[in-house]
Amino acid sequence: MTVTTQQEEGGALFLKIILFIYFIPSMIALLRLPVLKFKFLIILLINAFFGWTVIGWWLSFIKAVSSHKA
Repeated sequence: MTVTTQQEEGGALFLKIILFIYFIPSMIALLRLPVLKFKFLIILLINAFFGWTVIGWWLSFIKAVSSHKA
């Protein structure tokens, strides 16, 4: 029998929100796939491995919203 409390549900919601914010650059790159094509993988890797640093997150975000193809 599993009993979930409001605190556990709130913790799961908090984790989902944090993960959503963490992967915003990757989601932007995925939505811009026709423009980026091969750049999506680079952005995903930068975001996944260096996104926990503020500089890595901003680097992946800027690369995702940039209009350059390279």
